[in-house]
Amino acid sequence: MKDTAHPQPAIVPAGRKFTGTDRRAPLRGGLLSCGEFGAGQTAGRFYPIACVALEVTQHCNLDCTLCYLSDRAEMTFDPPLSVLFARLATIRSHYGKGVSVQLTGGDPTLRKVEDLEALCREIRRLGMRSCLMTNGIRASRAFLTRLAAAGLDDVAFHVDLTQERKGFSTEVELNTVRRAYIRRARGLGLRILFNTTVFGGNFGEIPKLARFLRDRPEVAFVSFQMQADTGRGVLRVRPDAITQDSVTRAIEAGYGTPLHFDTAAIGHSKCNRYASVVTAGGRAVSLLSNRRLVHRVIAALEGVDDKQDAHIRIRPKLRRMIWRHPLLALRALGHLALSVVRLGSGLLRGPVRRQAVFIHNFMAADALEEDRCASCVFMVATANGPLSMCVHNAQRDMHLASPDQIEGPTGPSWWNAAVPRLSGGPDLPELGDPSLAPLKRLKGQMRALRQIRKDAS
Repeated sequence: MKDTAHPQPAIVPAGRKFTGTDRRAPLRGGLLSCGEFGAGQTAGRFYPIACVALEVTQHCNLDCTLCYLSDRAEMTFDPPLSVLFARLATIRSHYGKGVSVQLTGGDPTLRKVEDLEALCREIRRLGMRSCLMTNGIRASRAFLTRLAAAGLDDVAFHVDLTQERKGFSTEVELNTVRRAYIRRARGLGLRILFNTTVFGGNFGEIPKLARFLRDRPEVAFVSFQMQADTGRGVLRVRPDAITQDSVTRAIEAGYGTPLHFDTAAIGHSKCNRYASVVTAGGRAVSLLSNRRLVHRVIAALEGVDDKQDAHIRIRPKLRRMIWRHPLLALRALGHLALSVVRLGSGLLRGPVRRQAVFIHNFMAADALEEDRCASCVFMVATANGPLSMCVHNAQRDMHLASPDQIEGPTGPSWWNAAVPRLSGGPDLPELGDPSLAPLKRLKGQMRALRQIRKDAS
């Protein structure tokens, strides 16, 4: 099992308060230490972190064959809003304004919509961005409308064959679901994202799926997340055929053009690959094809950035860059115009849109690499501060059981996932033993094994 604490890297949560003066320094230092802070690196240069996951529940209404949750997830209690608000304050302390906070779980839509509205309002008040990470089953049009009104910025739908949705046996068939989700979110002012887990059962369909997502002008961001041996799912070791390079080739086959994933970096190259394209009418053109130009623009933006904010404010910095480097700005504008022109007949068939494409290579729980963990750009909010997502997934139960201290008007109180509400003392119970749980409260490997035993008896 891969859902208990693993001792590999000495990576610990970053603490409840940030005590430095440069919020970008920890990530920049991690990337420098492993030789990943090159000319194309944006992490630690323009922002202190890519995103932070705020897990609002461990419960889910699916039982995916690949799942980072633990066997104890369905036995836990949801954190009270006071705990979640305190974790938002910790995120703000470490990363400042502009950071993207992912409302996730489990599936966050299993919480009351009023809770999610309160979280969206608080995230907006703190000057951060909010993103709802959901399988979409309960994310109705009315549900999303309420969250958008409360300040939700993005919605990320996770749809793929690992979810084993009834009536769907291919990713192409699941496009019916994706279209329905796009309709639900369209026109609400939300940026629409799609996540897909890449595994042996759908790897051959990635080109077709990439082509479908390319041709959806409403979709601003697509993420392909490679299978990782972590959590409770029944699928374990990733097939040898699935590598960063093979997934890159499959996506490029779908987009019908090279995407130049190696031009600009967001974190460690073994963890993330990033591309930016313009699309129109069934055509796509990479915006990162001129590597030297992109690196010169990055250097120029860094030169005009006063680092007064944790995240670079692109628009005022672009204006300053144009003023200081007019010839470079003209070259960049010319490259952008040429990219649009290269869309050719696509310009006659549909609107021009920019789309970001990501490949995420998550690590197996028992094979964590310390340099990658130390330079992680995707964090999880824990009781003791932000922690690398891969480390958190490998040690999930340990962090669910860790007491979370909340300061209130009458003094401190404590919570962990084993109790339903705040307690007056820190002596909290341990998480329940999943081997003693009824079958209906188990998912993943333990459910499969229990079912086998039940059938055999």
